[in-house]
Parts: sequence; C-alpha cells; structure tokens
Amino acid sequence: MSSRIRRCTGCGRYTLDSVCGCGARTACPVPPKYSPEDRVGAYRRKAVVDSWNRE
Repeated sequence: MSSRIRRCTGCGRYTLDSVCGCGARTACPVPPKYSPEDRVGAYRRKAVVDSWNRE
C-alpha cells in the first residue's frame, strides 16, 4: 500500500491501494512535474497520438 492517493482507471474512485475494489488498476492522478528540458516529451506526445488513432 502506498502513501499517495491513487485513482482507479476503471470506475474513477480514489483509493490508496494499487488495485481498486472493482478489480481495475489505479494510477497517480497528478501530472508529472514540468521541466523545460523535457527529454522524453517527444515519446510521450507520440504515445498520446497513437492512443487517439487506436480509438
């Protein structure tokens, strides 16, 4: 169990567990810190565009 609050990717509930009661995994709801020297930004943007194309 972690000490940070997490959000369920399935139902949207907040919990401290890594797996929600509905069985879905949870994720950290806060965005990563901003850095002007974003070394992985191109990969992240490509992943977002790829996820849009799959839908």
